Amino acid sequence: MKVTVRKLAEMAGVSPATVSRYLNASESVSLALADQIDKALITLGGTPAVRQSQKRMGLGLLTHLRFDFYSQTLAELLSQEPEGNWALALLRYDPCHPELVHNFVNRNHPAGVIYFEEEMDQQILSYLQKCGLRTVMCGGTAVDRQSDRVHVNDIAAAYEGTRYLLDLGHRSILFLSDDERKIGAGFQRVTGSRRAMEEQGLVLSEEQVLRCGVTFGDGYDAMRRALSEGQRFTAVFAFSDELALGAMAALYDEGIRVPKDVSVLGYDDLPCATRVRPALTTVHQPIDTIVRKSLELFSQSPQAIHTEILLPHSIVERQSCWRLNGDAAE
Repeated sequence: MKVTVRKLAEMAGVSPATVSRYLNASESVSLALADQIDKALITLGGTPAVRQSQKRMGLGLLTHLRFDFYSQTLAELLSQEPEGNWALALLRYDPCHPELVHNFVNRNHPAGVIYFEEEMDQQILSYLQKCGLRTVMCGGTAVDRQSDRVHVNDIAAAYEGTRYLLDLGHRSILFLSDDERKIGAGFQRVTGSRRAMEEQGLVLSEEQVLRCGVTFGDGYDAMRRALSEGQRFTAVFAFSDELALGAMAALYDEGIRVPKDVSVLGYDDLPCATRVRPALTTVHQPIDTIVRKSLELFSQSPQAIHTEILLPHSIVERQSCWRLNGDAAE
């Protein structure tokens, strides 16, 4: 028996217009109505049709999720996905197997690609761009200048974080960074911190910058090394919240109090910053806005001028930083 829209509507107890909207995906219908229509279609001897979604597909390209910043950004992407006209597919990129990305793009024709890793493999980015796809670096400074970039001004943010500690009276500051010799966020944050120190007539020496990665374990190990080497400091500026929490754990294990003995400042303002005691004072990055602006770029033509969007940062004061007395500053 031929299943017509009118017969299906009568069986499902809905209007023909609702059935048409559902089958053609021209407008969304509620899950309850969709279920009614599918059950009616099966009863009439039909098969629920595969309806074409009106959402455009965006591809999220992941190398790993070892960093909490990446995990939080991905969580925000997934939370914002239902609100827009985009469906997000996630794919892990392995440089040894670029054909996995090639095959996905050829079969699914995404409208754009979003990624987190600043030093994403240039070959895969070039391939995506040659396919006419817009590539968006979400939350960092892309080495590839053909990609759009949505991030905070890391130089200005680190400058203000360092000034914050200087204004609290600290002069002996230890900085925890990833490899700041790479032209990325770590390099820019050290540059901003150095500028703030120099304005106060201070030198940011090589010994004050511990290049150690950005994870909790990296922060813990770096702080234990600094203490074992006898480094003297009254404050720590860690260029990720994970680093800061690792440093705080190492200080705690050595009987050093935060903030009374050593102040600790983080960077990112991830949820973990409020889950420790003392709660972490940190440089806030607006991850929700970074994600929203990144997704908005997908609506632009790939041929449009490549964009860099700088978003505002701020310092969120909690309990991990302490003002030194005048005679305590070095």
